Amino acid sequence: MKLGLILECPTEGTDHLVYKYVAQQLCPQLKIIVEGHRNKKLMIDNCGKTAKLLLKNCDAVAIIWDLMPPWEEKRRRKPCRNRDVDMILKNLENANIDRLAIKSKIKLICIEPELEAWIITERKALESYQQEKHPTHPKRFCPPKNISRTSKYCKPIIEKYLGNYNDIYDAIKIVQHFDNFDKVARKHTSFRRLKEFIDDLCQSSNRNR
Repeated sequence: MKLGLILECPTEGTDHLVYKYVAQQLCPQLKIIVEGHRNKKLMIDNCGKTAKLLLKNCDAVAIIWDLMPPWEEKRRRKPCRNRDVDMILKNLENANIDRLAIKSKIKLICIEPELEAWIITERKALESYQQEKHPTHPKRFCPPKNISRTSKYCKPIIEKYLGNYNDIYDAIKIVQHFDNFDKVARKHTSFRRLKEFIDDLCQSSNRNR
């Protein structure tokens, strides 16, 4: 089974590395095809054309984006998942993708507020990575409460804990220390939606073997 991922980052960027790794860990038999865009605005503007191309070769497509920053950040509009979803659906329909295909084959997953929000739910993974970077100064990490409901950026939390944080390099390294994605799904709502989607695909793939 083939899964297409439409992401708001360039090829080999943070989201590409992390979400491809997560999908393969959750379902090793999935073949992942990634189409990245330079930023959220370009992803939303082009998701219809990209999804239409992916559906020619993929059994399902997931569009994954961060709630933060807002799509129209220059206008300082508050982030709004519903507004993002409406614009994505409009672009899918404008690309002449059948409504049934949109409903049955395309999954929209907004990560709230951003990728780092679910990364920081896994304390042990962060502590293990911190000890790799600073073996002589191990530190305990205390994740904030209700992180899946916050509207604040989460990168500064990791930055403060690690001393520095380069998401392209560090995010995938941290995630590679995860030993149980079920725990993350219990702690973070939007990551749970991603995991449930991958799990369902994996079960479907197993049934069709």
